[in-house]
Amino acid sequence: MEQPRRPRGRPSRYAAYEELEASLPKVMTKRPAYHDRIGLFRGQKAFTVWVKVRMTRGGDYKGRTYKPGESVEIKLGERASWSWPELEQERDRLQGLADKGEPLVAKIPSSFDEYADAWLKRKKATAKGYVTLKSHVEKYLKTAFGRKSLDAISVADVNKWIATQRTTLKPATVQRQLATFNAIMNDAVRTGELDRNPSERADRIRDIEGRQRFVTDKEWKAILAAAEKIENEKAKRAEQMPFEKRGWLTDFVTWAYHSGMRRAEILGLTFASIRELEPGHTVVEVTGTKSGKSRFVTCTPEMLAIVGRSKDAERAKDDDRIFPLSMTTAKRALTKLWKATGLDDVRLHDLRRTHATQLILNGIDVRTVAGRLGHTGTGMLAKHYAVDLGDKQAAEAFHAFSNGDARAMGGKAAPEE
Repeated sequence: MEQPRRPRGRPSRYAAYEELEASLPKVMTKRPAYHDRIGLFRGQKAFTVWVKVRMTRGGDYKGRTYKPGESVEIKLGERASWSWPELEQERDRLQGLADKGEPLVAKIPSSFDEYADAWLKRKKATAKGYVTLKSHVEKYLKTAFGRKSLDAISVADVNKWIATQRTTLKPATVQRQLATFNAIMNDAVRTGELDRNPSERADRIRDIEGRQRFVTDKEWKAILAAAEKIENEKAKRAEQMPFEKRGWLTDFVTWAYHSGMRRAEILGLTFASIRELEPGHTVVEVTGTKSGKSRFVTCTPEMLAIVGRSKDAERAKDDDRIFPLSMTTAKRALTKLWKATGLDDVRLHDLRRTHATQLILNGIDVRTVAGRLGHTGTGMLAKHYAVDLGDKQAAEAFHAFSNGDARAMGGKAAPEE
Protein backbone atom coordinates (compact mmCIF):
# COMPACT_ATOMS: atom_id res chain seq x y z
CA MET A 1 0.00 0.00 0.00
CA GLU A 2 1.52 3.35 -1.03
CA GLN A 3 2.00 6.01 1.62
CA PRO A 4 0.16 9.30 0.97
CA ARG A 5 2.53 11.97 -0.40
CA ARG A 6 2.78 15.46 1.05
CA PRO A 7 4.03 18.35 -1.11
CA ARG A 8 7.46 19.84 -0.25
CA GLY A 9 7.79 23.25 1.30
CA ARG A 10 6.15 24.81 4.32
CA PRO A 11 4.41 22.23 6.57
CA SER A 12 0.67 22.27 6.08
CA ARG A 13 -1.86 22.89 8.84
CA TYR A 14 -2.63 19.18 8.81
CA ALA A 15 0.98 17.95 8.75
CA ALA A 16 0.62 16.22 12.13
CA TYR A 17 -2.26 14.09 10.80
CA GLU A 18 -0.28 13.23 7.68
CA GLU A 19 2.78 12.26 9.71
CA LEU A 20 0.58 10.04 11.90
CA GLU A 21 -0.85 8.44 8.81
CA ALA A 22 2.60 7.82 7.33
CA SER A 23 3.94 6.34 10.57
CA LEU A 24 1.33 3.61 10.95
CA PRO A 25 2.51 0.00 10.61
CA LYS A 26 1.44 -1.96 7.55
CA VAL A 27 -1.30 -3.80 9.45
CA MET A 28 -2.72 -2.76 12.81
CA THR A 29 -4.41 -5.22 15.13
CA LYS A 30 -5.50 -3.09 18.08
CA ARG A 31 -7.04 0.34 18.54
CA PRO A 32 -6.67 3.38 16.26
CA ALA A 33 -3.78 5.79 16.74
CA TYR A 34 -4.91 9.34 17.61
CA HIS A 35 -3.80 12.92 17.17
CA ASP A 36 -6.01 15.67 18.57
CA ARG A 37 -8.89 13.16 19.00
CA ILE A 38 -8.83 12.12 15.32
CA GLY A 39 -7.81 8.50 14.91
CA LEU A 40 -6.47 6.36 12.10
CA PHE A 41 -6.50 2.60 11.78
CA ARG A 42 -4.66 0.75 9.01
CA GLY A 43 -6.28 -2.49 7.99
CA GLN A 44 -5.30 -4.99 5.33
CA LYS A 45 -7.11 -3.13 2.56
CA ALA A 46 -7.68 0.45 3.64
CA PHE A 47 -7.33 3.14 6.28
CA THR A 48 -10.37 3.89 8.48
CA VAL A 49 -10.88 7.10 10.41
CA TRP A 50 -12.23 7.58 13.93
CA VAL A 51 -12.97 10.43 16.31
CA LYS A 52 -12.81 10.38 20.09
CA VAL A 53 -15.59 12.27 21.90
CA ARG A 54 -15.55 13.07 25.61
CA MET A 55 -19.00 12.48 27.14
CA THR A 56 -19.00 15.64 29.21
CA ARG A 57 -22.40 14.95 30.78
CA GLY A 58 -22.47 11.22 30.25
CA GLY A 59 -24.98 9.52 28.00
CA ASP A 60 -25.74 6.52 25.81
CA TYR A 61 -24.19 5.45 22.55
CA LYS A 62 -25.03 2.23 20.68
CA GLY A 63 -26.55 0.58 23.71
CA ARG A 64 -23.77 1.43 26.14
CA THR A 65 -24.04 3.99 28.93
CA TYR A 66 -21.08 6.32 29.52
CA LYS A 67 -20.42 8.14 32.77
CA PRO A 68 -19.59 11.87 32.73
CA GLY A 69 -15.99 12.35 31.61
CA GLU A 70 -15.66 9.01 29.81
CA SER A 71 -14.79 8.98 26.10
CA VAL A 72 -16.39 7.14 23.23
CA GLU A 73 -14.61 6.17 19.99
CA ILE A 74 -16.74 6.59 16.87
CA LYS A 75 -15.86 5.02 13.55
CA LEU A 76 -16.60 7.34 10.61
CA GLY A 77 -15.61 5.13 7.68
CA GLU A 78 -12.80 4.90 5.13
CA ARG A 79 -10.08 7.55 5.10
CA ALA A 80 -10.58 8.18 1.38
CA SER A 81 -14.08 9.53 2.08
CA TRP A 82 -12.89 12.27 4.43
CA SER A 83 -10.60 15.27 4.16
CA TRP A 84 -8.79 16.56 7.26
CA PRO A 85 -11.01 19.69 7.49
CA GLU A 86 -14.12 17.49 7.26
CA LEU A 87 -12.82 15.24 10.02
CA GLU A 88 -12.14 18.19 12.32
CA GLN A 89 -15.55 19.61 11.59
CA GLU A 90 -17.26 16.29 12.37
CA ARG A 91 -15.21 15.86 15.54
CA ASP A 92 -16.23 19.32 16.75
CA ARG A 93 -19.88 18.72 15.85
CA LEU A 94 -20.04 15.51 17.85
CA GLN A 95 -18.19 17.05 20.78
CA GLY A 96 -20.68 19.93 20.77
CA LEU A 97 -23.57 17.47 21.05
CA ALA A 98 -21.86 15.69 23.93
CA ASP A 99 -21.21 18.98 25.73
CA LYS A 100 -24.93 19.79 25.53
CA GLY A 101 -25.97 16.31 26.66
CA GLU A 102 -27.68 15.59 23.33
CA PRO A 103 -27.64 12.20 21.53
CA LEU A 104 -24.62 11.69 19.26
CA VAL A 105 -26.75 9.84 16.73
CA ALA A 106 -30.08 11.25 15.61
CA LYS A 107 -32.85 8.89 16.62
CA ILE A 108 -34.95 7.58 13.75
CA PRO A 109 -38.61 8.14 14.66
CA SER A 110 -40.67 4.99 15.08
CA SER A 111 -43.46 4.27 12.64
CA PHE A 112 -46.96 4.37 14.06
CA ASP A 113 -47.50 0.62 13.77
CA GLU A 114 -44.18 -0.14 15.52
CA TYR A 115 -44.92 2.20 18.39
CA ALA A 116 -48.59 1.12 18.65
CA ASP A 117 -47.56 -2.56 18.86
CA ALA A 118 -45.08 -1.78 21.63
CA TRP A 119 -47.71 0.31 23.44
CA LEU A 120 -50.26 -2.52 23.25
CA LYS A 121 -47.71 -4.98 24.59
CA ARG A 122 -47.11 -2.77 27.62
CA LYS A 123 -50.82 -2.24 28.20
CA LYS A 124 -51.87 -5.88 27.90
CA ALA A 125 -51.43 -6.69 31.59
CA THR A 126 -52.91 -3.48 33.01
CA ALA A 127 -55.38 -1.88 30.59
CA LYS A 128 -59.09 -2.27 31.15
CA GLY A 129 -60.76 -3.22 27.90
CA TYR A 130 -57.52 -4.34 26.26
CA VAL A 131 -59.44 -6.25 23.58
CA THR A 132 -61.21 -3.04 22.54
CA LEU A 133 -57.94 -1.09 22.43
CA LYS A 134 -56.35 -3.76 20.24
CA SER A 135 -59.36 -3.72 17.92
CA HIS A 136 -59.09 0.06 17.53
CA VAL A 137 -55.39 -0.20 16.68
CA GLU A 138 -55.54 -3.17 14.32
CA LYS A 139 -58.78 -2.37 12.45
CA TYR A 140 -58.85 1.39 12.24
CA LEU A 141 -55.64 3.19 13.28
CA LYS A 142 -52.99 1.10 11.56
CA THR A 143 -54.96 1.25 8.32
CA ALA A 144 -54.68 5.03 8.31
CA PHE A 145 -51.36 5.75 10.05
CA GLY A 146 -49.47 2.44 10.20
CA ARG A 147 -46.55 3.13 7.83
CA LYS A 148 -46.10 6.78 8.72
CA SER A 149 -43.41 7.77 11.19
CA LEU A 150 -44.85 9.33 14.32
CA ASP A 151 -43.46 12.79 13.58
CA ALA A 152 -44.86 12.69 10.03
CA ILE A 153 -48.50 12.42 11.17
CA SER A 154 -50.01 15.87 10.73
CA VAL A 155 -53.14 17.63 11.91
CA ALA A 156 -54.46 17.31 8.35
CA ASP A 157 -53.94 13.53 8.51
CA VAL A 158 -55.93 13.29 11.73
CA ASN A 159 -58.74 15.46 10.34
CA LYS A 160 -58.90 13.37 7.17
CA TRP A 161 -59.13 10.18 9.22
CA ILE A 162 -61.90 11.61 11.41
CA ALA A 163 -63.89 12.66 8.34
CA THR A 164 -63.49 9.21 6.77
CA GLN A 165 -64.61 7.42 9.94
CA ARG A 166 -67.62 9.70 10.32
CA THR A 167 -69.01 8.56 6.95
CA THR A 168 -69.77 5.07 8.29
CA LEU A 169 -69.58 5.25 12.09
CA LYS A 170 -71.42 7.10 14.84
CA PRO A 171 -69.67 10.13 16.36
CA ALA A 172 -69.29 8.44 19.75
CA THR A 173 -67.64 5.41 18.13
CA VAL A 174 -65.13 7.61 16.30
CA GLN A 175 -64.48 9.49 19.55
CA ARG A 176 -63.56 6.24 21.32
CA GLN A 177 -61.17 5.32 18.50
CA LEU A 178 -59.65 8.79 18.67
CA ALA A 179 -59.18 8.37 22.42
CA THR A 180 -57.06 5.28 21.75
CA PHE A 181 -55.05 7.21 19.15
CA ASN A 182 -54.51 10.03 21.67
CA ALA A 183 -53.37 7.58 24.34
CA ILE A 184 -50.69 6.24 21.97
CA MET A 185 -49.54 9.65 20.76
CA ASN A 186 -49.49 11.19 24.24
CA ASP A 187 -47.39 8.25 25.41
CA ALA A 188 -44.98 9.01 22.53
CA VAL A 189 -44.74 12.61 23.76
CA ARG A 190 -43.90 11.43 27.29
CA THR A 191 -41.18 9.07 26.00
CA GLY A 192 -39.62 11.79 23.85
CA GLU A 193 -40.58 10.28 20.48
CA LEU A 194 -42.80 13.26 19.70
CA ASP A 195 -42.84 16.93 20.62
CA ARG A 196 -46.60 17.28 20.37
CA ASN A 197 -49.71 15.20 19.71
CA PRO A 198 -51.12 16.39 16.34
CA SER A 199 -54.72 15.69 17.38
CA GLU A 200 -54.53 18.51 19.94
CA ARG A 201 -55.23 20.90 17.06
CA ALA A 202 -57.52 18.58 15.09
CA ASP A 203 -61.21 19.20 14.46
CA ARG A 204 -63.55 18.34 17.30
CA ILE A 205 -65.99 15.50 16.78
CA ARG A 206 -69.41 17.04 17.12
CA ASP A 207 -72.91 15.63 17.63
CA ILE A 208 -71.80 13.36 20.48
CA GLU A 209 -74.66 13.08 22.91
CA GLY A 210 -73.98 11.99 26.47
CA ARG A 211 -75.93 8.80 27.10
CA GLN A 212 -78.25 8.98 30.11
CA ARG A 213 -80.27 5.76 29.95
CA PHE A 214 -82.08 4.64 33.10
CA VAL A 215 -84.19 1.53 33.61
CA THR A 216 -87.74 1.93 34.87
CA ASP A 217 -89.37 -0.55 37.22
CA LYS A 218 -91.44 -1.91 34.33
CA GLU A 219 -88.33 -2.34 32.18
CA TRP A 220 -86.49 -4.08 35.03
CA LYS A 221 -89.31 -6.62 35.33
CA ALA A 222 -89.10 -7.17 31.55
CA ILE A 223 -85.38 -7.83 31.85
CA LEU A 224 -85.88 -10.38 34.61
CA ALA A 225 -88.63 -12.12 32.64
CA ALA A 226 -86.47 -12.31 29.51
CA ALA A 227 -83.51 -13.66 31.53
CA GLU A 228 -85.70 -16.33 33.11
CA LYS A 229 -87.02 -17.37 29.70
CA ILE A 230 -83.48 -17.71 28.31
CA GLU A 231 -82.47 -19.77 31.36
CA ASN A 232 -85.45 -22.11 30.87
CA GLU A 233 -84.51 -22.62 27.20
CA LYS A 234 -80.96 -23.53 28.22
CA ALA A 235 -82.28 -26.02 30.78
CA LYS A 236 -84.34 -27.79 28.10
CA ARG A 237 -81.31 -28.37 25.88
CA ALA A 238 -78.98 -29.38 28.71
CA GLU A 239 -78.55 -32.91 27.34
CA GLN A 240 -77.71 -31.72 23.83
CA MET A 241 -75.34 -29.00 25.09
CA PRO A 242 -73.86 -30.28 28.37
CA PHE A 243 -70.99 -27.78 28.39
CA GLU A 244 -73.20 -24.69 28.02
CA LYS A 245 -73.02 -22.32 30.98
CA ARG A 246 -76.42 -22.22 32.68
CA GLY A 247 -78.12 -20.80 35.74
CA TRP A 248 -76.21 -17.52 35.98
CA LEU A 249 -77.85 -14.91 33.74
CA THR A 250 -80.65 -13.79 36.06
CA ASP A 251 -78.30 -13.67 39.02
CA PHE A 252 -75.71 -11.70 37.03
CA VAL A 253 -78.06 -8.86 36.04
CA THR A 254 -79.59 -8.87 39.53
CA TRP A 255 -76.14 -8.44 41.05
CA ALA A 256 -75.43 -5.53 38.69
CA TYR A 257 -78.76 -3.90 39.57
CA HIS A 258 -78.26 -4.23 43.35
CA SER A 259 -74.53 -3.42 43.53
CA GLY A 260 -74.00 -0.78 40.83
CA MET A 261 -70.81 -2.62 39.87
CA ARG A 262 -69.22 -2.75 36.41
CA ARG A 263 -69.23 -5.94 34.32
CA ALA A 264 -65.49 -6.59 34.70
CA GLU A 265 -65.70 -5.96 38.45
CA ILE A 266 -68.48 -8.54 38.81
CA LEU A 267 -66.60 -11.14 36.78
CA GLY A 268 -63.55 -10.68 38.99
CA LEU A 269 -65.34 -11.40 42.29
CA THR A 270 -64.35 -14.50 44.28
CA PHE A 271 -65.82 -16.11 47.38
CA ALA A 272 -62.81 -14.75 49.26
CA SER A 273 -64.08 -11.26 48.36
CA ILE A 274 -67.08 -11.71 50.68
CA ARG A 275 -66.48 -10.40 54.22
CA GLU A 276 -68.92 -10.45 57.16
CA LEU A 277 -68.03 -7.41 59.24
CA GLU A 278 -70.73 -8.05 61.83
CA PRO A 279 -74.02 -9.94 61.96
CA GLY A 280 -76.30 -8.47 59.32
CA HIS A 281 -73.50 -6.52 57.60
CA THR A 282 -71.68 -8.34 54.81
CA VAL A 283 -69.53 -6.58 52.25
CA VAL A 284 -67.80 -7.60 49.05
CA GLU A 285 -64.29 -6.32 48.26
CA VAL A 286 -64.11 -5.04 44.70
CA THR A 287 -60.65 -5.25 43.14
CA GLY A 288 -59.41 -4.70 39.59
CA THR A 289 -61.36 -1.44 39.43
CA LYS A 290 -61.11 1.24 36.76
CA SER A 291 -59.34 3.58 39.19
CA GLY A 292 -56.99 0.87 40.39
CA LYS A 293 -58.22 1.26 43.99
CA SER A 294 -60.22 -1.44 45.76
CA ARG A 295 -63.45 -0.63 47.57
CA PHE A 296 -66.02 -2.36 49.76
CA VAL A 297 -69.67 -2.63 48.71
CA THR A 298 -72.30 -3.68 51.24
CA CYS A 299 -74.36 -6.66 50.04
CA THR A 300 -78.13 -6.52 49.81
CA PRO A 301 -80.09 -9.66 50.82
CA GLU A 302 -80.51 -10.42 47.11
CA MET A 303 -76.72 -10.36 46.61
CA LEU A 304 -76.17 -12.69 49.58
CA ALA A 305 -78.73 -15.13 48.14
CA ILE A 306 -76.82 -15.12 44.84
CA VAL A 307 -73.57 -15.96 46.66
CA GLY A 308 -75.29 -18.93 48.27
CA ARG A 309 -76.64 -20.22 44.94
CA SER A 310 -73.33 -19.70 43.19
CA LYS A 311 -71.53 -22.10 45.57
CA ASP A 312 -73.49 -24.97 44.04
CA ALA A 313 -72.80 -23.97 40.41
CA GLU A 314 -70.59 -26.15 38.19
CA ARG A 315 -67.11 -24.73 37.83
CA ALA A 316 -63.59 -25.68 36.84
CA LYS A 317 -61.20 -26.90 39.50
CA ASP A 318 -59.65 -24.07 41.54
CA ASP A 319 -62.07 -21.53 40.02
CA ASP A 320 -63.49 -19.74 43.07
CA ARG A 321 -65.19 -16.89 41.22
CA ILE A 322 -68.79 -16.13 42.12
CA PHE A 323 -69.58 -15.97 38.40
CA PRO A 324 -67.24 -18.52 36.70
CA LEU A 325 -67.59 -17.02 33.23
CA SER A 326 -65.34 -15.59 30.56
CA MET A 327 -65.86 -12.02 29.38
CA THR A 328 -66.83 -13.31 25.93
CA THR A 329 -69.50 -15.63 27.33
CA ALA A 330 -70.97 -12.80 29.40
CA LYS A 331 -71.00 -10.36 26.47
CA ARG A 332 -72.76 -12.78 24.12
CA ALA A 333 -75.40 -13.76 26.65
CA LEU A 334 -76.12 -10.16 27.64
CA THR A 335 -76.43 -9.08 24.00
CA LYS A 336 -79.00 -11.84 23.50
CA LEU A 337 -80.81 -10.75 26.66
CA TRP A 338 -81.17 -7.11 25.58
CA LYS A 339 -82.63 -8.21 22.25
CA ALA A 340 -85.05 -10.54 24.02
CA THR A 341 -86.37 -7.72 26.22
CA GLY A 342 -87.40 -5.65 23.21
CA LEU A 343 -85.44 -2.72 24.67
CA ASP A 344 -83.14 -1.82 21.80
CA ASP A 345 -81.09 0.78 23.67
CA VAL A 346 -80.53 -0.89 27.04
CA ARG A 347 -77.11 -2.04 28.28
CA LEU A 348 -75.69 -3.54 31.47
CA HIS A 349 -74.15 -0.18 32.39
CA ASP A 350 -77.68 1.28 32.50
CA LEU A 351 -78.34 -0.86 35.59
CA ARG A 352 -75.38 0.89 37.23
CA ARG A 353 -76.87 4.28 36.31
CA THR A 354 -80.26 3.22 37.64
CA HIS A 355 -78.71 1.99 40.90
CA ALA A 356 -77.07 5.37 41.52
CA THR A 357 -80.14 7.36 40.52
CA GLN A 358 -82.53 5.45 42.78
CA LEU A 359 -80.19 5.83 45.76
CA ILE A 360 -80.00 9.59 45.32
CA LEU A 361 -83.74 9.96 44.72
CA ASN A 362 -84.29 8.09 47.98
CA GLY A 363 -82.16 10.51 49.97
CA ILE A 364 -78.77 8.78 50.08
CA ASP A 365 -75.89 11.25 50.28
CA VAL A 366 -74.18 11.87 46.92
CA ARG A 367 -70.71 11.18 48.32
CA THR A 368 -71.88 7.86 49.75
CA VAL A 369 -73.28 6.86 46.36
CA ALA A 370 -70.07 7.95 44.61
CA GLY A 371 -68.05 5.79 47.01
CA ARG A 372 -70.30 2.78 46.43
CA LEU A 373 -69.79 3.11 42.67
CA GLY A 374 -66.04 3.66 42.99
CA HIS A 375 -65.77 7.34 42.08
CA THR A 376 -63.34 9.56 43.96
CA GLY A 377 -65.56 12.63 43.49
CA THR A 378 -69.17 13.48 42.76
CA GLY A 379 -68.66 15.23 39.40
CA MET A 380 -68.82 12.07 37.27
CA LEU A 381 -71.82 10.87 39.24
CA ALA A 382 -73.85 13.98 38.47
CA LYS A 383 -72.74 14.03 34.82
CA HIS A 384 -73.22 10.41 33.82
CA TYR A 385 -75.10 8.42 36.44
CA ALA A 386 -77.78 10.14 38.47
CA VAL A 387 -80.70 12.43 37.90
CA ASP A 388 -80.13 15.67 39.81
CA LEU A 389 -82.35 15.61 42.89
CA GLY A 390 -82.24 19.41 43.00
CA ASP A 391 -83.78 19.53 39.51
CA LYS A 392 -86.60 17.29 40.71
CA GLN A 393 -87.26 19.64 43.62
CA ALA A 394 -87.18 22.62 41.23
CA ALA A 395 -89.87 21.00 39.06
CA GLU A 396 -92.05 20.36 42.10
CA ALA A 397 -91.63 23.98 43.24
CA PHE A 398 -92.54 25.35 39.82
CA HIS A 399 -95.58 23.08 39.69
CA ALA A 400 -96.75 24.53 43.00
CA PHE A 401 -96.09 28.07 41.74
CA SER A 402 -97.97 27.50 38.49
CA ASN A 403 -100.97 26.36 40.49
CA GLY A 404 -101.08 29.56 42.53
CA ASP A 405 -98.84 28.71 45.48
CA ALA A 406 -96.07 31.31 45.01
CA ARG A 407 -94.83 30.67 48.55
CA ALA A 408 -93.33 27.44 47.24
CA MET A 409 -90.77 29.62 45.45
CA GLY A 410 -90.34 32.12 48.27
CA GLY A 411 -92.83 34.67 46.97
CA LYS A 412 -96.40 35.78 47.66
CA ALA A 413 -99.46 34.05 46.39
CA ALA A 414 -101.00 35.62 43.32
CA PRO A 415 -104.10 37.74 44.17
CA GLU A 416 -107.45 36.27 43.18
CA GLU A 417 -109.52 38.24 40.67
